[in-house]
Amino acid sequence: MNNDYYPDSEHTQLYGNLFFLLQTEPRHIATLTRLVTLSEIDTLLQTVMFTLYGNQYESREEHLLLTMFQLVLAAQFETTHEFSNLLRQNTPVSRMMNTYTSRGPGQVYLKNVVSSEIARVIENKTLNLEINPLKVYEELRQERMDRGLPTDEFPMGVTTEEATCNALVRAAVQPRLDELTRIANRFLDTIIAHRDDTPYGIRWICKQIRSLTKRRYPDAPESAVCSLIGGFFFLR
Repeated sequence: MNNDYYPDSEHTQLYGNLFFLLQTEPRHIATLTRLVTLSEIDTLLQTVMFTLYGNQYESREEHLLLTMFQLVLAAQFETTHEFSNLLRQNTPVSRMMNTYTSRGPGQVYLKNVVSSEIARVIENKTLNLEINPLKVYEELRQERMDRGLPTDEFPMGVTTEEATCNALVRAAVQPRLDELTRIANRFLDTIIAHRDDTPYGIRWICKQIRSLTKRRYPDAPESAVCSLIGGFFFLR
């Protein structure tokens, strides 16, 4: 095609009608997300979320985008036969969630609400939160070697299970677990205290995940439902 080609007024009008239809009838885009390959989905989502519904603070476009989300989520729940696979796999839905939360409102929320807690962790240069027993084992062994101490209690080539059973490893891991718990609680307290600042779309998606889970798996325990919601909120 000639790079200097410009459609005439009739074709421009037809293209305008097409994009108006795609924007105002979210079911078409919802169907398209299930038909494209994973290698194509990111390009499609960039176009949909940053161009077709590019006005991120306009309530009408946000409503249409979330309607599309609802349709895609509902289809995902209907076609997933194992509860353990819900929203866990690398699917168009998971890619959609990632792209959606990277939009302006989600970034502003992170900056205004949790950035101070993130900075608090990053700025503590002496903080060591490694709790993998094998890595802690190697860390302690290396420390002894650096100080010229015997390493009889730290033979080479141990398994993860053997490292876990080492008393010195357990003694090193426990305070780190305690500190991780304190940090996690601070994050949770901050998020709960600012729950009204959470973007509407993110809260709405959390609600949809809960509603669809209860409908598809009515006997699912509350902890499992909360795990799905948390997986979206914290990981996406």
